Amino acid sequence: MTKALTKRDVDGLEPRDKPYVVWDPGLKGFGVRVPSSGAKTFVVKVRVGRGRFAEQRWITIGRYGPLTLDKARVEARLAIARAMTGNEPAARPKVTELDVMTVADLCKKWLETGALRSRALGRRFGELRDPANVNVDRGRVHAHILPLIGKVKLQELERRHITMLRDQIASGATAKQEKTKRHGKRVVRGGDGTATRTVRLVSSILSFGVREGYLKANPAIGVETTPDKARERFLSDDEAVRLGKAINAAEAEGAHPYAIAIIRLLAMSGARRSEIEKLKWSDVDFGTGYLRIAKGKTGSRLIALTSHMRAIFERVPRMAGTDYVFPARTLQGPFQGLPKVWQDVRTKAEMPDLRLHDLRHSAASFALANGVPLEVIGRLLGHTDLKTTRRYAHLADSIAKQAAERTAGVVADLILKPRID
Repeated sequence: MTKALTKRDVDGLEPRDKPYVVWDPGLKGFGVRVPSSGAKTFVVKVRVGRGRFAEQRWITIGRYGPLTLDKARVEARLAIARAMTGNEPAARPKVTELDVMTVADLCKKWLETGALRSRALGRRFGELRDPANVNVDRGRVHAHILPLIGKVKLQELERRHITMLRDQIASGATAKQEKTKRHGKRVVRGGDGTATRTVRLVSSILSFGVREGYLKANPAIGVETTPDKARERFLSDDEAVRLGKAINAAEAEGAHPYAIAIIRLLAMSGARRSEIEKLKWSDVDFGTGYLRIAKGKTGSRLIALTSHMRAIFERVPRMAGTDYVFPARTLQGPFQGLPKVWQDVRTKAEMPDLRLHDLRHSAASFALANGVPLEVIGRLLGHTDLKTTRRYAHLADSIAKQAAERTAGVVADLILKPRID
């Protein structure tokens, strides 16, 4: 639309459903933009430079009212002159997704895609992760990462942000308690252990950002953390007897039979808690004598079904409507009442520091005491790397020392003590 511009003409321009521009035929490229809001603005459309590759650009002169038509026309002529001589300022660079992307944005993308599959080396690479583990990561993201560095722009993220996050979590800055259900609560803890695990999670998320092209480097690499305290608790023979008596006492007092069965199976098999808790009847192969774990921590594996374990399974009734060996009351998932019963059992056994996972360590120690090689124990426990099983090497050394002591005693009796004929 072409129209000779006068003050009366500009005053008479009415807003429409869509923005439009009225050009001034007396000055090529100069016009008035009228948006749907009705706020009129003087603009000029120019080509910066000369020739076919000259860049076309829109320049805003100013809003009508504070700026008169005559003054706007003067400013437009100056802008056109600068463009023709190549002196027009460079265009403002376009703002991209990467320019405004924050740590929170990257965490959201990671939770939607990267968190769902394993990045562990070996045969589990690319497998779907356990949803429960993904939820643990999601909890750490929302409890620690987002409150502390969520608003930091990704391109401005530096090592100092990660060390600040580590120190803040270690000091308890993000620790809190909050209600989750009618009678439930969620406890967020701080400390060095939580800080270490959160820094590792941040590093995984940032590595995902590097792989996806959002970052050039991972600033969390090399950030110092407190080493995990390896807590290995092994039952002695006397403690194992006490534990057995405590389990029997809890059973006699009416503890849930599923919990009692799970504890006994964990103690005998050296299996992980999740492998027994989430076991399905389709995983129990009485014919071949194995429990077939399809998706364990280290992938699929077999657990030998011993005669004592078989006797436990034969006493467990099969519930219609579910394939779980130990189903929840609703039959929609696995049994959830183990922690309460275990608390009672270890109290009765006078071992308040004993964890369910310690039963797995103890199974390995008893196997070593009975002469089972480390390589075989690794297979029994489902280790994919013998280095993991090597943590029990000190037990083997201790057992060998005891054997040496017994041997030396026998030799001493035969050689050192004088014989009287």
